[in-house]
Amino acid sequence: MRIAGAVWVFAFLVWLPFEDTQIGMTAVLAAAGVAWLAFRLRPWDTPGRWQAALGGGLLGAAIPALAISLMAFKSGLHGHGFPDFTARQVWLAIASLPISAVFGLLVSLGARTLSWGVET
Repeated sequence: MRIAGAVWVFAFLVWLPFEDTQIGMTAVLAAAGVAWLAFRLRPWDTPGRWQAALGGGLLGAAIPALAISLMAFKSGLHGHGFPDFTARQVWLAIASLPISAVFGLLVSLGARTLSWGVET
């Protein structure tokens, strides 16, 4: 997990100085960061199915939130006269929140079902 975290930080530091106005890499960084967090928290190992669903849904919803945070951080850090990302791109990330929350919920429940009865 430490190596995966270090790789994420390295990718973040490589992405940060580029004048990239597309949200593809931002979304990939956000999804990878939340995936790392999910493997640290392991919401599928909770005693209840609903707890696993809630944890996965919240982690799924964290992907667009982290993407927007990364966009804001990068735009604020560059400090030139215009933002790196348009309002439409930010709204696109906000609009993906329900889809990513349902995706996280389903992935968490699927992982719980697959790991059910497996000793760890």
